[in-house]
Order: sequence, then C-alpha cells, then structure tokens
Amino acid sequence: MNEEQQLIGEMARRMLDDHCGPEVVDRAEQGDYPAALWTLLADNGLTTLGIEEALGGAGGTFGDALVVLREAGRKAAPLPLAETLLAGQVLSLLGQKLPEGPMAFGQGAVTLDDEGQLKGAVHGVKFARHCKTLLVAAKRGDAWVICQIAAESVGLTEGKDLAGEARDDLDVLVQVQPEACFAIDEAGLDAVLVWGAAMRSVMMAGALEEALAATVGYALERKQFGKAIAKFQAIQQQLAIFATHVAASTRAAETLMVQGEVASIDVAIAKARIGEAAGICAEIAHQVHGAIGYTRDHRLNHLTRRLWAWRDAFGHEAYWQERLGRAMLADEAGDLWQQVTALG
Repeated sequence: MNEEQQLIGEMARRMLDDHCGPEVVDRAEQGDYPAALWTLLADNGLTTLGIEEALGGAGGTFGDALVVLREAGRKAAPLPLAETLLAGQVLSLLGQKLPEGPMAFGQGAVTLDDEGQLKGAVHGVKFARHCKTLLVAAKRGDAWVICQIAAESVGLTEGKDLAGEARDDLDVLVQVQPEACFAIDEAGLDAVLVWGAAMRSVMMAGALEEALAATVGYALERKQFGKAIAKFQAIQQQLAIFATHVAASTRAAETLMVQGEVASIDVAIAKARIGEAAGICAEIAHQVHGAIGYTRDHRLNHLTRRLWAWRDAFGHEAYWQERLGRAMLADEAGDLWQQVTALG
C-alpha cells in the first residue's frame, strides 16, 4: 500500500476500534442498527471512496475503498458499507451522481416494460432495510438496464444471513421515470460481480487477520496441564498452518488494493485463495478455542460466521477457480507456465 492508503487504513481502524466493539455487533444482530457509526464514516468520506468528486464522491481509487473494507472486515462492522461502495461504483460506471445515504445493488428476476413499470423479485439483498436507494438490474427486452429507485418504494421481507446481518428479499412493483433508468451491457454487469468479489475478498482477509490474532492470544493465555496450550506441538502446528493461510490471503488482498482498477484475473485469484483459507482457518480457530469460540458471548463467532457468509458471496471459490482456469486456457499467446509465472 502507498502512504496515503496507510493513512486511510489507520483512520478507518481508529474509528472502528473506538465505535465498533463486540457489543455494537451484538446489538446490531438484535436489531439495533448502529446509525451513529454510519454517520461517522460518512462524515469522514469513507462511504464514497473511489468515486470522483464531480459525481459526489470523496475521490481516490477503488483500491482506497478496499483498504477501508479490510478494516471493516476486521471489526465485523454491521453496516451496508460494501453495499454502498459497490452501488457507488455502479453509478460511477454509468456517469451518475451519488444520492445521499446508504445504497445497495440487487439483481434478480426483474423486468422493465415499455411503460416504465419495474416488476419482479430480488432475493438476499444485504442491508436493504437500512438503505435509502436501491439499484436494481432488470431486463428490458433483450437488454439490461439499471433502475435507481427509493428503497421505501419496494415491498421488503426481512431476513438474516449466517452472519446474523440483514439479508432481505425485495418484492418490486414500481413505476420508474426514464431518467432513472440506465442501459448497461453484460460486461458492465460482470464488472459489478468482479467489484463485489474484490470487496468480499479483502473483508475476509481482514477478518482472517483478526481471527488469527485472537486465536494466538487465546493459545498463549489458556493453560492446560500447567502450561499455555501454545506450548504444545499440535497447537503450534495448527497455528503455523493458520498463519500461512493468512499470509497468503493478506498478500492476495493487498494485490487488489494497490491497483487503480482491479483486474478480473487478480480478483479470481484472491477470491479463490482467500475463500479456501476462510474454511480452513475458521476450523482451526474453533479447534484451538474449543467450545468457547462457538458461544454468542465470544468475539470469534462474529468473525467466523462472516467468513462463512462472505465466502459464498459474489461467487464461491469453485466458481472463481473455474473462471481463472478458463481464462488462462483461452489465452493462446503463451503457454500455461508462462502465464502462471507472469502472475507471480
């Protein structure tokens, strides 16, 4: 990361350390949305990073936004931060100004007819109930459009995901004005998928770093047979495996952060590698912590439940592994080994 990104990361970490403790996450899961935390981040420009100022953003690059999201992943911040930053990227792609407040993007079985009626359903939109604006991808004939609508204009069935965060189903039946509909092609929709996968990748990397720190700390404190369990060779071996996966995940995440515009092949590598690490490391973390890590009173479950949920978001690692393989096999300019070494 460059010096500016380090400063952004330090600022985000201080804010989240001071205002997003475990008790905030617990209360959010019980329905107490941390609106004050959102206002703090928004007032400091962290909810519009990566969007040029002419469109209402805070400026900077997409990588800068990823730096903030890694810190949000560390603290399991129960806010539509990634959702708003993703929607902001979509509006920026379309050349549209950002509205005020949190946003979310959704894609499902939705159509837009010639009279401007938007109709259909979208399942599993994170934090939709807390958003002011929704961007809905819809089919208009054989083409795709993005419709910008007020969140209050749709029917909403509240739900939760594995992480305990809001995950809502939308029942859409609303009249949309022509100036709120924007054409987008398949490449644009794929860019949304790539951005979303990059965001979840860095959030998982942050959560993994935090889970490793918590697990090592517990192993040093917890005593068995008169000595810390970190002294036992079996535990040391598990922690070494954990640390190796976290180091690889951090490297993959930082590769995305230093790019002005992320490359889909780097996102594929990151989402696949970090997703794989999430499964292995969450298992080790709970093995070392024992039963205490599964309790709602322990910090670890905030992180591991999000790792499991984020692992599937915007494509499981199996999807990205296949996509990466197809991309490399489709390149006839060089052999496979040359492509692999070029990425190293």
